[in-house]
Order: sequence, then C-alpha cells, then structure tokens
Amino acid sequence: MKETTPVYKDFWFRIIGCLLISEIIDSIGREESLLQRLGSKYFYYDLLGGFVIALLLWEVTRFAIIKLDRRFDWLEKPVQRITLQLLLAVLLPALLSFVFTMIFMKLAYRQNIFETGWLNSEFYTVILFILFVNVIYFTWWLLLKWTKQGTADRSVKTQTREYPVIEVAKAGKKLLLPQEDIACAFLSNGYCYVKLFSGESFMTSYTLEELARMLDESVFFRANRQTLLNRKSCQSYKSIENGKIELDIHPPLKNAVIVSQKRASEFRKWVVSPLSST
Repeated sequence: MKETTPVYKDFWFRIIGCLLISEIIDSIGREESLLQRLGSKYFYYDLLGGFVIALLLWEVTRFAIIKLDRRFDWLEKPVQRITLQLLLAVLLPALLSFVFTMIFMKLAYRQNIFETGWLNSEFYTVILFILFVNVIYFTWWLLLKWTKQGTADRSVKTQTREYPVIEVAKAGKKLLLPQEDIACAFLSNGYCYVKLFSGESFMTSYTLEELARMLDESVFFRANRQTLLNRKSCQSYKSIENGKIELDIHPPLKNAVIVSQKRASEFRKWVVSPLSST
C-alpha cells in the first residue's frame, strides 16, 4: 500500500521565517542599527522585496520537497532522493534567488546586480537559508515518519487478532467453522473431532495441539489430553478427589471432562480471566 505523503502544517512558520530571513539579509553590510533603519522608507522597500523573494524561494523549495516525498522515500531510495533534492530543492532555488534579486534591483533601484556586492555576500546567506529550509523539512519528515510508525506499531499491537476458521470433514466435503461456533474439540478412537454448540460433531485433520495454537487461548482451554473446550460450553465445575476438577459442559461429551490436579490452578485463573476483543 502506498504511504501517505507527509503533511507539513507550516503556514505561519513560512511567513515568520521569510520575514526574519529578509531582515537578516538586508542587514548584511549595513552600519545602521535596526532602530535607525526603521525611520527610512527604503527599509520597508527592502524588507518587502526580500520577504516576497524569500517566500517565493521557500514555496519552490517546499513544492519540490513535497513532490519528492511522494515518489522518492529518503530511506528506500536515498541516492535518487539526495540527487534530486540537491537539484530541485537547492540548486534551482539558488538560481531563482539570483534571477528574482536581479529583477528586484533593476525595478526598485535601477541597479545592476553585477555592480553590487550581492553575489559576494548576500548570495551565500541565501544559499544557507535554502539549505536550512531543506534541513527543516528533512527533520520534519523524519519526525512524521517515526510518529506514524509508532502509531502503526501500537495499532498492530492493539488491533483485534483474526483467528482462522477450522476445516472439518463431513460426507466427503470440507466445511469451514468459525471459532465462535465451536463448543469443544476432543479425541475419540485416535481421531480428533470438533463439536459445535448445536451438538453436531465433525472430524478434523488437525491435532488437539494444533487447534490449541490456532484458537484464542482466552476462549479455549486444554482441559486434559483428550479435550479442548470453549469457555461458553462450561456450565459449572466442582472440585473432586486429589485436587482435580470435574466440568459440566454443554453440549455434553460421552465421557466426563476432568481437569487434572496439575492444570486445576491454571483452569481457575482462565475461567475468570477477561476475554480478548473479537
């Protein structure tokens, strides 16, 4: 089954982050303090222009990362993911930052970007900003991955266990019986039989040991070597000689069902223990 693409709830994180990076880049190489620059209209031009550029770069980077998340898992396809991440989420945004800044300088200040110090100073800060955004989303991806895996593991542990149907034979046909219909299983003349609450009995190719492993242990109990019974079939029980327990079950079997002294304590715990979810 295809995994769900991680959802990054980061709207305000992007807005605030772009404002901060715009201010950081604008302050590079300036001697004036932030308070001094607040009184100049050019501060707001630069802040707005830098914010728009940063937001565009962030959106391009984020878009590329989300697309890659859908097709190239970091853990399953690391080489392809790293290569495409560098091309689409680092180099492409870096190139676009140059183009956007060149356009902004030309339109806002009639400046030629090659005649400024932008390529020798601010450009490196922009690259660090792009790398930082990549690291953020990679870390976020890991967190979501681990959180999802932990939730899935807990779900597997708590989900209802599915028990197999039991195959029995009748008149040359194979019947499939759900465990809730089975009152008990018993041995007779070397053969294993399954008895339903309706009173019908069917021969099965399973051994009692196999049935005990297949059926819900909170519902079925191995009373002795000859009998495996459903808790619902046990109507009552009483202690008899030598610490043994005699069971009254329905539908009844031909022979009395006796729990040995060795298993008597285990039976008493089982008969009052909670049933597993079904």
